[in-house]
Amino acid sequence: MPCNAVRRRFFSAVLAAAALTLPYASAMPDAADEPERLHEEPHVILARVARQMNVELRDDEPPPRVFLESRTPLAQFQDAVEAQWKHRPARFANVYAVASNEIYLSDDPSYYRRMRRTLDESLAHEFTHYVQVRYLGADLADESCEAQALDVQMAFRRSSPAG
Repeated sequence: MPCNAVRRRFFSAVLAAAALTLPYASAMPDAADEPERLHEEPHVILARVARQMNVELRDDEPPPRVFLESRTPLAQFQDAVEAQWKHRPARFANVYAVASNEIYLSDDPSYYRRMRRTLDESLAHEFTHYVQVRYLGADLADESCEAQALDVQMAFRRSSPAG
């Protein structure tokens, strides 16, 4: 049998085998598509943030509820941030919603790969805004709040076991 005929047969067999596996491969979940998960419990992250900020948490101040993008309707996020941002964002973002005392976090793995950070770090950042508002009386419109939140986030990263 000529070489070209053998090659054609071989490639035909490979393509046929690939075609048979395609439906199964596409139906199987890709681990990279799974939402990001916290490595530490939220209350542990909040306690670490408060320590970093030299703030003692009080029982009479409820911690914010945390909502993840994969489990939260976009409309709920939009309703929570519209007054604070003065518009309804088209996409989910990480934010501390002051009026509702809620934290919204994207848990999209591509975001965390691109930003080279973790969901835990993002939560630490937003908990910083919560402490600023509820314990220190800050106005998040003050640019120094964002600078402090970034500082606390970086300190959190450096002190994390995986950091």
